[in-house]
Order: sequence, then C-alpha cells, then structure tokens
Amino acid sequence: MNAESADFSSREKRIVLIACCIGAFMAPLTTTMINLAVPTIAGEFSISAHNQGWLVMAYFLSSVAFMVPMSRLSDLYGKKMLFVIGVVIVLFSSLMSALSASFTILLAWRLITGLGTACIASTSISMIAQVYPKASRGLPLALNTMCIYIGASLGPALGGVITDVFGWRYMFLSLIPFSVSALLVIFFFKKDFRTSAGEPFDLKGSLLYGIGIVALMYGVLTVPSMTSAAFIAAGIVILMIFFNFETKYEYPVLKVGLFKGRTFRRSTLAAFLNYGSSYAVIYTLSLYLQNVGSMTAAAAGLVILVQPAVQAIVTPFAGRTSDKINPRVLTTAGMIMMCCGTALMITLTSNVEMMEIYTILLCTGLGYALFSSPNTNLIMGNVTSKDYSESSGVISVMRQVGMMTSVAVIMCMIAVTMGTNTAIAGMVDEFITAIRYAFSVCFLLAAAGAFMTWFSKEPIDTGDSAG
Repeated sequence: MNAESADFSSREKRIVLIACCIGAFMAPLTTTMINLAVPTIAGEFSISAHNQGWLVMAYFLSSVAFMVPMSRLSDLYGKKMLFVIGVVIVLFSSLMSALSASFTILLAWRLITGLGTACIASTSISMIAQVYPKASRGLPLALNTMCIYIGASLGPALGGVITDVFGWRYMFLSLIPFSVSALLVIFFFKKDFRTSAGEPFDLKGSLLYGIGIVALMYGVLTVPSMTSAAFIAAGIVILMIFFNFETKYEYPVLKVGLFKGRTFRRSTLAAFLNYGSSYAVIYTLSLYLQNVGSMTAAAAGLVILVQPAVQAIVTPFAGRTSDKINPRVLTTAGMIMMCCGTALMITLTSNVEMMEIYTILLCTGLGYALFSSPNTNLIMGNVTSKDYSESSGVISVMRQVGMMTSVAVIMCMIAVTMGTNTAIAGMVDEFITAIRYAFSVCFLLAAAGAFMTWFSKEPIDTGDSAG
C-alpha cells in the first residue's frame, strides 16, 4: 500500500518513530562498538596501528557507496521494505562477524554491514518526515538524531565492557537483539511509502557514484601513500561525470538540483563539517586512554559515556526548540562547542588529565546535541515530500563522509608521525604529535562550520505540510 498521501494515526506514528529510532541507534552502534575493541582485535590478528583504522573504514566505505542508491530504491520499492532488508542484513552480518576466522574475513563482513546500515540510514529520517507533519517534526527528528548519537557514543563503552568481560566476538552478537526488536516493531506498520513507483532505476548513475566515492575516499584514507593522489583525482573526475550525467537523466539516482537551494546546500555541507571535525574525538580518545592512560577497554568506555549522556539530555530540547526559533542559532552554538572540543584535543599530553578529557566530551556532546536535530529539521523542512528519501540519503552520506574524513585525518597523521607498522604503546610521543596535527585540521573544519551556519540565510518555507 502506498502511504504517500495517507493520514497517520498516533499509533502508526509511534510505531514508525520507535522502529526508526531503534534502527538509528543500531546503525552507528555497528561501527562505534568496535573502537575500543580495536587494540584487542589487532592483537589477535597481529595488525599495525595504521591498519587498525580499516576495521572502521571498511564499514564507512561500503555504507557511503550504497547510501544514495538505497535511497532511490526505497522510493521505487518501498521505504519500509528497504528498512527491513537493511535490518536483516545487519543481523546476519553481525552473526558472521562474530565467527570471523581472520582479519580479511572480518573486513569483508564489515563491508556487508555497511550495506545494511545504508538501507537503514537512508530510510529512517525519510519515514519519520513522511508520517509527521512539518509543524511537529522537530521533536521526532530530534529523538531519531539523539538515538544516532547515543548509538555512536555509547558504542565504545558497550564494546569496551563486552570485550573485557566476554571477548570481542560477543560484541557483534550483542547487535542481534536490537535487530530483532526493530523487525518486530516495524511489522505492526502495515503501510509503505513508494513515492516513485514504476520509474526505472538509474544503474549507470549508481555505478558512477559508487565507484567515484569509493575511489575518492580510499585516496583520502591512504594519504600519504604514493597512490593516494591518483585515487583522489580519479574519484573527483568520476564524480564530476556522475553529476553531469544526473543533470540530464530523467530519473536520476540523486536529484542534484536539490543542491541549487542555498539552505539545503549550506546545511548539508555544515553537516559534513560537523562530523568531519569531531567524529575522530571518540576514536582517538579510545586509543589514547588505553595506550597512554593504560586503561582497560571497559574503563575507557565508561569515561566516554559522558558524551552520550549530554546528548541524551540536550538533544530533545534542541529539536523541540528548532520548531520555534531560527535553527541557525542552535546549529552555530553547536559548531562553536565543537571548536572548543577540538581545540582542547590539541592540548593533550602524555600525562593524562581526566578533567580535560571530561571537558572535551562535554563540549563535543553539547556540540552534537545543539547542531544535529535542528540542522536535520532545517533540511527536511525545505524539500517536498517526494524528495524526502534523497534528502535523507544526502544527510546520511554527509554524516558518513564526515565521519570517514575525520578518522582519515588521524590515520594520516599517525602514518606520517609513526609509520604504518608501529604499535602506539611504543611511540607515545609521536602519537601525541599525531593528535595535535590531526585536531588542528579538525578545529579549522569546526570553525568553517560555525562561520557557515551563522551566515546562512533564513530557512525557506516550501509550503509542504503534507508530512
């Protein structure tokens, strides 16, 4: 059943919101849980400090490559259906990740997990926007965003405790109950959303996008290797061909015309800058607390819980407030907090000061909470209901590319200062230097985001209240 123009009961809205929030929580959990388990997995499979990053990056490459095509497929065949497929993929790949016998096999299953979360991320925001009218969308989107960030931030703590108590393989098994819960909840929603049923799928555009984005990001991730420049150049050229093709094709996989809107363009770029400046904070602190502070994975994870706690408290307030005031006030405040957090990361030394760590986590938690749901509400409020899937996909792509870029910066600086085959514990001073270089870059990204959000224009009301 096509629910594009349907009126939804309070029960139906709650079902969609709960299912999407579980999916939103689960998707980032699949990657952030691994952060504090990285040293343990690296020890079992004997991989270097630099190559450890691929446990995170393999997932990101896959999810970004599939995000846009999955958004289009959800319009063609049903957003609920793609959501269910994504949850099933995550469930199965999590089970197989736990059974991995080698580092290579684990990376392969991480790639498949990325496909599953691409299906979830590209549909959850869109479904919420579909069932809630524009005037009351701020809080539901805020709750969804809160679950994304809680999943992203709680993951290291949960992963650390499970790794220490049961072993890293049980970390992947812990994802199965969340997957089953999401499937059980969405089962009670009997409708579906097919906003482009009957239209052809843009296979050529999807291939150009996937190859281009993977080449570009692989090049970024492998800096400063000799081949990185070639991959970056190839990625840029292929993506230019992709955008040119999409402007001429009648049924594009991505409506590039959305970027002509000033609000949409600035808000999505700001989302990239937000994640690009800050995502590496948790990843880096997880390595820092264990390798420099000599903490166990569980202890380090409990420290990192400060960030999701702040987000859980502040995000609903920010989302509700974004329905009432100009969102740029909140988004700019969020980016300023990111500037503070990344600036403090630059001051870290080999003497671990816990008050400084807590202050960093407080700043970044506030930054995420104040920025994300108002920014998402602003984006979704400036497109028509037919463009919800593409917009949801773009938001997710910007988030994932920002995360990937953030971790790529610290990986690059580790490679420059420590080489690619060295353990952190043996080169603490060089690791601290890598942190300072990396977060100098991250601070500049946060500052650019603050500038962009403050000087953006007022949101444009599209008049779309169909929700």
